[in-house]
Amino acid sequence: MPAVIRIGDPGSHGGAVTTGSSDTTANGIAVARVGDTYNCPIHGPNAIVTGSPDTTANGQAVARVGDQTACGATLQGGSPDVEVN
Repeated sequence: MPAVIRIGDPGSHGGAVTTGSSDTTANGIAVARVGDTYNCPIHGPNAIVTGSPDTTANGQAVARVGDQTACGATLQGGSPDVEVN
């Protein structure tokens, strides 16, 4: 299973996730969900558009390593020990 994406985790375009859940964390860092923002240095702020089919936080699918943003970046990094389908 892929690792959970959190605020600060990078993407393939060189940016990072900048928003996440107000009350759901992995390793003490807010988890990112579909609709949260990836700040892309090439395309500007873009929403995360894919996530877990099974796991949600605040009603939104949790983002994982390998999920995509609206600008086409692939999310990378992630929690060292929290994984979801």
